Amino acid sequence: MAGRSAIRKTGAQIRRMNQRLKETGTDPSNDDRALCGAFAVAHFASVTSREEGMYSDPETVLSDLLADLMHWCDAQRPGFELLGSAGFDSALERARDYYREECGSESE
Repeated sequence: MAGRSAIRKTGAQIRRMNQRLKETGTDPSNDDRALCGAFAVAHFASVTSREEGMYSDPETVLSDLLADLMHWCDAQRPGFELLGSAGFDSALERARDYYREECGSESE
């Protein structure tokens, strides 16, 4: 299965990246971060039988993953009452802040 092969290859790249970062004491580059994102989306596509979507419609695969993460956040909240997913929204805003900071620091 091509999807699982790609996941193994990407996982090996991430392990090498982690070793390099450990040895050099440096922070990951945005390309390193993108590699981790690719691994997460590819793994999700693989376990949900959406491997083909990674090539034909990656935005839908990403949207499905984000929706499932919203459901996961809701399930983590005791007494959840369809008031929205505050946990996901705050995590998404924090992620946006991290992204802006990381993009800004790499362009300097």
